[in-house]
Amino acid sequence: MKLKWLPGPRRPANRVGAALLAVVMLGGVLAAAAGIGYTAARPLLSDGSAFLGKGHTTARVNSETGRSDAEVAMQLATGEEQLQPVSLPGGRLAVVNEDTGKVIYLDAATLTADASADDRPASAGKIDVVSTESDGYLVDSEKDTIDKIAVPGASKGAPLAVEEGIKEAVPAADSIWVVTDKGDIIEVAGGREVRRIRLGAPPVGVTVADSQPIAVTEDGTAYAIDGDEPRAVGKLGMSGRSVFLGAWRGAGRHVLAVDPKSLRLAVLDPRTGHAFNVELNAGPRAELAAPVMLGDFAYVPDHSEPRLWKVDLRQRKAVGKPLDVPGQPGVFELKVTSGRVWANNQYDRRTLVVDAGGRHRYADKGAGPELTDTEGQNRVPEQPEAKPSTEPTRSPKVDIEPSQPPADTTTTTTKVTVPAIERGTPYQEACATITQAGLLCRPVPASEETAGLEAGDVLDTRPAAGRQVAEGSRVDVRYVGPLLTPAVRGLPYKQACRELAAVKLKCEKGVAVGPALAPEELGVVSEQNPLADTEVARGDTVALTYPETIALPNVTDQPFAEACERLKQQYQMRCQSTVDGPPPAGKQPGQVSTQAPAANAVAAIGDLVQLRYYRGESTPGNVVGTLVTDACATIKSEGLECVPAAGNCAAGTGRPVNEVYDQNPPGGTPVAVGGRVTLTHYSENCALGNYVNTAPDAACADLQAKGFVCNQVHVLNPTPNAVVAQDPPAGPSKLGTTVTIHFSPWASAPSALGTAYPPGTAIPGGKLVYHYTCSAGGGKCRGLDRNEFYSLLPPGSPTVDADFRGEAHAVLMTCGTAAGQRKVWRTWNGGSPRHYQHVASETRPAADDSEELGCVW
Repeated sequence: MKLKWLPGPRRPANRVGAALLAVVMLGGVLAAAAGIGYTAARPLLSDGSAFLGKGHTTARVNSETGRSDAEVAMQLATGEEQLQPVSLPGGRLAVVNEDTGKVIYLDAATLTADASADDRPASAGKIDVVSTESDGYLVDSEKDTIDKIAVPGASKGAPLAVEEGIKEAVPAADSIWVVTDKGDIIEVAGGREVRRIRLGAPPVGVTVADSQPIAVTEDGTAYAIDGDEPRAVGKLGMSGRSVFLGAWRGAGRHVLAVDPKSLRLAVLDPRTGHAFNVELNAGPRAELAAPVMLGDFAYVPDHSEPRLWKVDLRQRKAVGKPLDVPGQPGVFELKVTSGRVWANNQYDRRTLVVDAGGRHRYADKGAGPELTDTEGQNRVPEQPEAKPSTEPTRSPKVDIEPSQPPADTTTTTTKVTVPAIERGTPYQEACATITQAGLLCRPVPASEETAGLEAGDVLDTRPAAGRQVAEGSRVDVRYVGPLLTPAVRGLPYKQACRELAAVKLKCEKGVAVGPALAPEELGVVSEQNPLADTEVARGDTVALTYPETIALPNVTDQPFAEACERLKQQYQMRCQSTVDGPPPAGKQPGQVSTQAPAANAVAAIGDLVQLRYYRGESTPGNVVGTLVTDACATIKSEGLECVPAAGNCAAGTGRPVNEVYDQNPPGGTPVAVGGRVTLTHYSENCALGNYVNTAPDAACADLQAKGFVCNQVHVLNPTPNAVVAQDPPAGPSKLGTTVTIHFSPWASAPSALGTAYPPGTAIPGGKLVYHYTCSAGGGKCRGLDRNEFYSLLPPGSPTVDADFRGEAHAVLMTCGTAAGQRKVWRTWNGGSPRHYQHVASETRPAADDSEELGCVW
């Protein structure tokens, strides 16, 4: 995000960390986790945990035990690169490397990759992942785009372009609120722009308070912006552009803001409009940043020490000495999740944890070669409040004098149920029903194409029907909206046409009248007709205009190889170079002597530019052992053509990817200017073998030894402990690629019903089938002397005759979970005697009655 930076720290504090969604982890899954993503054998399962940066990876830290109980078993950073873990809906985790621009997506239950990573090196430091109630978004303030993060297996949609530039993005409920560089505020829901808001003064930013988005302008006025119109809720008592608003990852009842110049904390109640300021005796060296809130306390980070100021909002004053945050001075991660405040320095072993009553302690993330241990090395006797207590948690009111009443009185909130709205109902009728229930209705058009529904028909509500919410809460009614033209200005015209085709619109390309003013404008859409967000019909045409010509630069006297590369890469021209005579005095071999067309002549994309260069010889030095990009720059500066060639796989050599290991001709050999020098370098593309039919542990060991990441996925298959599929398949692959191998850890066995699993086998969705027998004689077994059947009914079921004795027979699969399955039924006809049979059939067999048992092989 394009946010204010404090003097010294590398990034704003309100960009670090993320709210962690509670993840229920099954012990059976984690017991074998050491080979599938965890470096701990079995995490301790409890609430009060958070994902935090730990050195070069990410760990799950348990506040109850004060220790790390799991961590991602792959390197996510090097050196001092900063990681930002963010929880996504559906039990997923995204980790952003802010220094490289790489985002990986993990299953939070297994901490293994569940989707391809986003790799955006040009956007390093300008990427945020934000999470709403239903969706995750990747916000790129370098490209000024917002991508809705697809769930595993789903296709990725087109990004939403914000032409005015992205300054900040904050999630609240099921929307994200984007502050543009021009001062507009855009609400985005469902991956598309819903509306725009402009306030009377430039906004400092957006924060979250009382579960609603609050915009604050430079004059210190706070506005609730999720209603039909912005509504002023009070004044902070501080103003200016340097104010840090409360971090949304630690939002609470009140609007918070910090002025790093006056060292004051502002607190505003959006319900009553009452506000007050608290002075912090932080000193002139303090580097205050975005505060967070938990319970009756606000916490203000000071990166200069580092430390955390604790402010009692009822007593309206700072409490005691600031809390020490382990680690060296500089930015640290600050967030509220699982009912705790977490202040974490990624490269220190300890992390500060504060509970809702204001009591603090230090949790141990575990040792690591890249970690310091400032708290462990400088430990002093902790105050009683910092020690883990076995006593019941006391109410925070014991620390408040009876003569100090709360600043306001919170009333009991009435709960109402979100009414059920039938899909296809006109959204106007749906809103009337929701309003009658005492809730606010906001219609939200959705652009997806839905068979059988017309424009205006309801798709669903958010929150969903049946949810208990506070009276007066907002309910979004999503309905089939009109097709709107996507915003494609600023995109390369070919990409723009693809995005139009994705929503079933036609693309008409047109060339702008004048030349581009800069090479980055070449081929980039400057105008679109109809404009973005115009209602159109599917199959309509959108006309795109882009500049195709530009004035050529002057490349004379430049090394011809570099000049040609610049013309091809930046100006999208073709380039041809030919040798000229020897260089005159003051010139060097390889320099461009003439160019045609000449400098400042207007040329179109794909035109040919011819260069002539001075003849002569060059003697390049030895570049073996350097990276190929640097080596090629050296070769080109000598007036020679560099030919990089990918050679041996770097894995197992101990040498870095792209390091040159052969130079031809060798260094020190005279080469005619314009001649070629081939540099062979270690490659990141290595041979990925075929692991099908091999043992999964051996496959993983081999993959990791060859520089790949192994991800084990359990599937149902009659052959246990043998890989049945891999993704990607055998062939060239980049080092570090995650290779998913599919295998069954469960041993199958023949049964009377077919090949299934022995009783007690915990396969996903397994169905335990019982074998019932009766040998009472005398026709007591439903008219027979002896009778038997197979059923899902457990022993003791009232519908099973007392003369039938049951025992566990086999575990069958839920149908549709494996290839080659056969569905098995129990069938019978009415009357007496009753004969049972089991039948393998995809459709219900012809019988008076039947029971579907499951599937077998």
